[in-house]
Amino acid sequence: MALQWSIGEKTKSIEQDYSSVIPKECSYHYKKFSIEDIDTKEINRNITKLKIDHIYFIHGTFVGDDPFDILSFLERAFPSLAGNIIDKLRAQIKTGNNLFARELGNFHPNLIKRLKEICPKETRFENFTWSSSNHHIARLRGSLNLMKSIHMNTSQDERILLYGHSHAGQLFTLLSQLLSKSIVSSQLKEILLKNDISNEELEGLIASCKKRKFDFVTLGTPVRYTWNNKSFSNSTLLHFINHRGSTPMGGGLTSSISTKNGDYIQQWAVAGSDSKSPVKEDQKLNEELDLILGIGRDSTMLRRNIKFRKRLHKYGEHILVDFGDNSRVPNSFLTVFGHGIYTKKDPMLWIIHQSLRKIK
Repeated sequence: MALQWSIGEKTKSIEQDYSSVIPKECSYHYKKFSIEDIDTKEINRNITKLKIDHIYFIHGTFVGDDPFDILSFLERAFPSLAGNIIDKLRAQIKTGNNLFARELGNFHPNLIKRLKEICPKETRFENFTWSSSNHHIARLRGSLNLMKSIHMNTSQDERILLYGHSHAGQLFTLLSQLLSKSIVSSQLKEILLKNDISNEELEGLIASCKKRKFDFVTLGTPVRYTWNNKSFSNSTLLHFINHRGSTPMGGGLTSSISTKNGDYIQQWAVAGSDSKSPVKEDQKLNEELDLILGIGRDSTMLRRNIKFRKRLHKYGEHILVDFGDNSRVPNSFLTVFGHGIYTKKDPMLWIIHQSLRKIK
């Protein structure tokens, strides 16, 4: 299969076989969503059987507490606002996003309320919030704050199940790198040590997280950062992707209006799609992270990468699910191009039910 695109006046042709689209290390299969398949009693039994102590839900981009870096900008421009004022503003922004987005691409508090009725009484839940800004350093800080939350809210030897929507999956990949002994880990630590944390505290968080057992489930996470599977060799890694079609590849632009092929944001939010931070210090950090994590913001690269229509990550098991949100009429905004369907109540309960069957 040949792909072509234009760069300036030249046209390049790249011969692409499926090995570049379907990594050898991953697995995938197709599944159809049905509300009738949800068994709340089985959810309860499996959580008990697997001895899962804690369940985390981590939202994706633009529904957090500082999606456009406005508070980060104000915090640096007016240091006197730091602390309680900024924290209150963050809480208000997240509350506003919950009201606006509700269950569309967002883990609404009502989901936690329902799960508390279903799951064993001793199961604890965290609806984790990060800035949700669309660039490298925001995700790296999100991963750091996730480590802090795990250290504070869980205990040694606990088993923790984490669900991450969209770019929350990148927080998981960054966590896998930070807990490893790789070159990438050392490079990421250097970035964090510049402004965000001391070496002693960072090493303490890493040591603490290594004493927990993790299982990861991503929902519509774009193929971006590289997972370090040595950090979690005994963990389960599952990827649920809203997909329609006989080949594990995304759809074309024209079919996105009716979400014919499933989740289009998952295939569009690839390398090159990041936003520019208004904070100059973060702009410099993102340039450094480009060398570690791949180019974040580049429209030419984005156009090129979108044409590959990649669905599958290098590692993990992929469940390609037809969530039934396809339509003959334009419905892309109602579903955020098929990307917001995962976190609605029934699909989310179905995902939890299915993922607990897969975890060992």
